[in-house]
Amino acid sequence: MAHPSPEPCPTPPDWPYCAHGADPATDPVGCRGIHVPGHTACLAHLAEADRDAYLAGLTPGTDIDHRGTPFTEPLLEALRDPATGHPRLGGARFQSASFQGEAGFDSVNFQGEAGFQSATFQRDAGFAEATFKGEAWFQSTFKGVAWFDSATFQRDAWFQSTSKGEAFKGVA
Repeated sequence: MAHPSPEPCPTPPDWPYCAHGADPATDPVGCRGIHVPGHTACLAHLAEADRDAYLAGLTPGTDIDHRGTPFTEPLLEALRDPATGHPRLGGARFQSASFQGEAGFDSVNFQGEAGFQSATFQRDAGFAEATFKGEAWFQSTFKGVAWFDSATFQRDAWFQSTSKGEAFKGVA
């Protein structure tokens, strides 16, 4: 399965990153996705068997860290619990991640903090009926519609510097 990488940036992230597709002339950093624990690639660029093993090892309430990772719809869908279809995550770190297709976080139960700082949603993002038990940060770029219908925030939710296209519009 092909996984797009975000636009090249000459400054590397401050976490151990994948570097898939790095090219000294055009993209010295490559993929900025954080390493999956025990591997030297991000979730998007792991070998299929390693990705399947990682996903199978996730249990409800597990903290996940996918900073900088380029997500396609199928890759994001793979984080869902096969039994319920809805992920129940502990803390979730998606800072600087990119979501290439529609990002479906509907009915997700974030049991810890949820970080989406500097994330880019290329299309619509759905957080309808999601529950955020910890603080949530959305200093993100939404290029499509962001839905938060009936979402529950039990702690603070931060939307500073969040944008849709040129400006953030709507009720937050």
